[in-house]
Amino acid sequence: MSRILLIFALMAFLENDSTAALSPLEQALSGAQASPPHPGEILWDEFGIPHIYGPDLLTVVRGFGYAQMENHAELILQNIAAARGRSAEYFGPGEKGANVESDTRVVTYGIGPRAEEWYRQGGLPQRRLIDAFVEGMNAYAAAHRDGISPVFQPVLPLVPSDVPALFQFTIHFNFMLYQSNVAQLLAGWQHSQLNAGAAVQIKVHKASNGWALAPAKSVSGHPILVGNPQLGWGVNQPLPGLGVYQWMEANLVVGDPDHPLVNAYGVAFPGSPCLGIGFNDYLGWTHTNNAIKNADLYELQRSGDGYLFDGQVHPFDVRTSEIKVRQPDGALVPQTVSVLSSVHGPVIARRDDKALALRVAGLDTNSVMSQYWEMMLARQFGEFVQANRRLQMPFFNVIYADREGHIMYLFGGRQPRRSGGTYAEFAGILPGTSSKNLWTETLRWDELPRTVDPPGGFVQNSNDPPWFATFPQTIRTKDYPGYIAPDDMYFRPQHGATFLLSRPKFTPAEIIAGKMSTTMIMAQRVVPDLITAARASGDPTAAAAAAVLQRWDRNSNADSRGALLFQQWYRLYVADPNSPKDDRWGPSYPAFRQPFAPGSPLTTPRGLKDPARAVPFLVQAAKQLQAQYGRLDAAWGDANRILLATHDPAFQKTITLTNSPGNGSDEPFGALRKVYFYPLQGSNQAFAYGGETYIQIVEFTPDGAKASAVLNYGNASRPGSPHITDQVRFFETRSLRPVYRTRAEVVMHARQREAF
Repeated sequence: MSRILLIFALMAFLENDSTAALSPLEQALSGAQASPPHPGEILWDEFGIPHIYGPDLLTVVRGFGYAQMENHAELILQNIAAARGRSAEYFGPGEKGANVESDTRVVTYGIGPRAEEWYRQGGLPQRRLIDAFVEGMNAYAAAHRDGISPVFQPVLPLVPSDVPALFQFTIHFNFMLYQSNVAQLLAGWQHSQLNAGAAVQIKVHKASNGWALAPAKSVSGHPILVGNPQLGWGVNQPLPGLGVYQWMEANLVVGDPDHPLVNAYGVAFPGSPCLGIGFNDYLGWTHTNNAIKNADLYELQRSGDGYLFDGQVHPFDVRTSEIKVRQPDGALVPQTVSVLSSVHGPVIARRDDKALALRVAGLDTNSVMSQYWEMMLARQFGEFVQANRRLQMPFFNVIYADREGHIMYLFGGRQPRRSGGTYAEFAGILPGTSSKNLWTETLRWDELPRTVDPPGGFVQNSNDPPWFATFPQTIRTKDYPGYIAPDDMYFRPQHGATFLLSRPKFTPAEIIAGKMSTTMIMAQRVVPDLITAARASGDPTAAAAAAVLQRWDRNSNADSRGALLFQQWYRLYVADPNSPKDDRWGPSYPAFRQPFAPGSPLTTPRGLKDPARAVPFLVQAAKQLQAQYGRLDAAWGDANRILLATHDPAFQKTITLTNSPGNGSDEPFGALRKVYFYPLQGSNQAFAYGGETYIQIVEFTPDGAKASAVLNYGNASRPGSPHITDQVRFFETRSLRPVYRTRAEVVMHARQREAF
């Protein structure tokens, strides 16, 4: 029996052994003192990253809450107000009633009562963690109340149920609904453009890269882990509505700094008492959004006061709640929210004699914070898996590495156990009149696609399905239900996997350089055909544009000339309803000469099916660039900018802090350095609002973890903070900064010491 199989067998035994030893978290808490709390300290480095020290875990978690408020008080209070379903009560109805709409959704989803239930039922270890964390947040607010705008003070004090409420609000009802295309399906249904059972284009949202290299793939012989979540840039850019995606970087050291119980490093969503992506001296993990469909919409046939289900009329469960809306004069006007629920879940829309119900997986995952601390306290593969197999996180792939040399990819989350079928069959709105389509269970950890220590020496994921996690492939579609994931590998994951196959071994510096690649793989595949057709057209503008594309190196660096022309050609091409589109990948892609083939995932698709029909769009793009920029080969960074921003104390006014050339490009093009750009009103420019956020590369050596990282939009969001723009230079140069973890390094780079 292999070593890995022995580990899994031992874990199965421990699961059934009631006399098993305490878990790492229970051991860590056994000597922790809740009250009166032990003193701790925070050393803040030059980038506003807190290095939090304490004699026990609860002290450090309390300091984590304190430090999060110091860097993100207003953001945390805004997000918690939303998670409570009380944004309209604190801040008014919002633009076009946005706060009222948000609060109504929160009430409909039942986040508040469920959060209180999770706090009570999530176990004593988690309650102690949450209590310490909330105590730290409130301690900061009490000591610095004058520094928090009166606009946000009504949200205080924070209470323990705020923590699980914010987790549900962020993960279940933002990430998971977005990944399952709930908003698009709902809009189509409400406008009578979509009904139950109708086929829809599979749309897998894509954001993040994660790699793990085994010792055999590393020049030093040490495992390497790369984490690169690519989310919205929170409130540190001009576009509103992205606050739940903000990261905060931190170092959490429990016990003697020279011989700690754990020296944890990584990022968390502000308002969370645990690191979501991170590492210690022994192991680490990162996450990517996975191609999971675990939030479903069901179309109900209403009948009288009920709905039809399995041939019978069932009554709706009815509950009534209230939200309050603050008026300009400060008065609070109550609004009644009546919530109907079916066996599927709450009703979120009605149309004629139909209703739409929402079913979300993982609403019983009440101890995710304790699971993540178990993962961070683990020191070897078996302990990590023992924690992770609880599946308290209902979403995300897991990419893992440790200093013993193990690497792993896991298609994580709560995958509904369906009654057969393919992924495409469940991509749209499901008929809700029969129990045939109603799932009541999710797959166990052992049933999810995964690979451990594959022969290729690496695992990778860039939001592609699990089948392409490593090469040679070890996870096969035939071994899993057809509904788990589609069978497509888009350009960005192809880019990453091809890079990892490009040489037998890598240094950390080579890995960083590869991860920072701005090469637009789509351009590599289609531009040769486009150039040939443009030259053959006889059009002088097409010929001039072809010359620009011929000189272009296919990158989207700030000084790249040709990328802007290609992007404009692409946008005009896909916007035209009559241009040929790809049958498999849908209307966001041109029709390819050679479509994607699952048997050739790294070399297809390629070419243009009808290059001649693509030429008029190139001519139009060239004329537009000439008019806007005075030249066909305008530089990428002339149009695509980095505008980091802060706010006034009440967060009512956005104040731009930087305006520098951007690099990287959006999803269809396949750059590993993915950046979303949004049109800047009244100009011919766009600004970055998401994509490259946190990047970490960790090498696990016998002496501990050695790491570099960057958080491109800075580690703070509070008005006037210097730590919004102090890392943008690393973005501009596509580089990382050193990570400080030893006490000596931290002391050397400390700019402020704070006791708590």
